[in-house]
Amino acid sequence: MTYTHVVTQQVDPTGEVIRSNKSYSAASKVSVDESVATGQTDKQIFVAIDVSAVKSIIILSDQAVLLETNSGSTPTNTLSLLAGVPYLWNTDSYDTFKLTGDVTSIFITNSSGAAARIQLDAVVDPTP
Repeated sequence: MTYTHVVTQQVDPTGEVIRSNKSYSAASKVSVDESVATGQTDKQIFVAIDVSAVKSIIILSDQAVLLETNSGSTPTNTLSLLAGVPYLWNTDSYDTFKLTGDVTSIFITNSSGAAARIQLDAVVDPTP
């Protein structure tokens, strides 16, 4: 089976829409959809990601949270996610992938004052 992310970016600066659509496909995917209570520190969510195999990834939280990979005390990577602002990366991104080491778990700290919904979806090629 093939999994696909269709990434659409759109801006309407002056009544004329500027839009881009691009698809990223791979044979596997990784998904997370978890709730993290407010006040939770380092809630562990098991997820396996081979970063060299990622073609496209989106990570979204509906609350501002801290995401750490592999450890809550000595993380491989740390992302401060803003409420409603996705971290989106794909093989055509201008920036480098913020996940620099393979992931076995993510750790979420939520001090936002409300429960946070954490969503992650990645399409990955198991044979990069």
